Amino acid sequence: MKNLFVKLKNDNLTKLLLSALILFFILNMIISPAKFIAQGLNGISAWAFNVLPSVLPFMFFTKALSLLGQIEKLTHPFQRVTKALFNTPPISFYTFFMAILSGYPVGSKMIADLYMQGKITKNEAFRMSAFCSTSGPMFIIGAVGVGMFKSSIISYILFLSHVFSAFLNGLIYRKLGCKKNDYKNKQNKSFQIEKTANESENNNRNMKISKQIKNGKFQIKNVIDKQSKDDNIDTKIDTTNQNDNTNLSKENNISKTPDISEIVLSSTLAILSVGCIITIFFIIIECLSPIFNLFPENISAFLEGLVEITKGCLSLSALPNVKLAVILASFVISFGGISTLLQSLTMLQQVKMPVKLFALQKLTHALLSALISTILVLVFM
Repeated sequence: MKNLFVKLKNDNLTKLLLSALILFFILNMIISPAKFIAQGLNGISAWAFNVLPSVLPFMFFTKALSLLGQIEKLTHPFQRVTKALFNTPPISFYTFFMAILSGYPVGSKMIADLYMQGKITKNEAFRMSAFCSTSGPMFIIGAVGVGMFKSSIISYILFLSHVFSAFLNGLIYRKLGCKKNDYKNKQNKSFQIEKTANESENNNRNMKISKQIKNGKFQIKNVIDKQSKDDNIDTKIDTTNQNDNTNLSKENNISKTPDISEIVLSSTLAILSVGCIITIFFIIIECLSPIFNLFPENISAFLEGLVEITKGCLSLSALPNVKLAVILASFVISFGGISTLLQSLTMLQQVKMPVKLFALQKLTHALLSALISTILVLVFM
């Protein structure tokens, strides 16, 4: 996200258009403040009653499980499967499963956490984002299928097309950024971090010793005494190294122990950023509604979905052509809307996920989902 705004600042035309659009939103809010306050409350309500209770617990517990370091053991049996299918480590199976179970943007949050812990490389994170950024059954089956479309058949059509298309999407991007030493680098990443810390400590210590020698604290009287002194210095350095390594080992062991306060803070900040984006995009849709209303009803509802997934699916469920509505809803759910894209990119900012690449991955996911749902609609509806 940070890189996105840096690029926009360097593009004068884009900056001008974006500034004009923001001024348009502000002007609309000034003219009709009551209407936009109501939409803001609707956005907060959608977040508080739909997203917060279903997503926050998963963010908390997946973060805790990841810090315990047990995920690798749980996913080790799937090593050959994930390598052959997606060219990713076995931990990607667990991430995919939790993403499907919990929904946006838990998968993206887990990818970022795994990368920061040195368990996956950047290229592996890019590949995983193709199939681990998904919605969940509580939203697709519960909220959209049963709640909006009032049909259990439609709910399972939407869910199956979404999951299977995510699987196919992972196959498409399996060669993304592929390098021969990718897995070797990943396996050594945690060791390299510790090695760097050790080397830094050793360098600092050697610099201090050199400084002490220059200051005359280690005075050498003659050749024989010099050799003796050097031996003593080496002994002191070895002793210091052992003590520092012991302390570093203790610190590493402590860091592997989950810190509840850190988990709570990380999960809370993540879910609050999601709520903020949802609320803002409810207001944006209200500002753009006069423009959307110029198009036919089905296109207008689809455009709303491209901006914000929940509002779009609600509008699509009201269309008279149910089959078309299901196909369009399938596309919208898998694409996620600009709102969900920003939520996921916010989580992936530590990975420095390219915006264009992630948008392309979501687009191919959406196209595959729409194609599969079309087949299912023709067969079961």
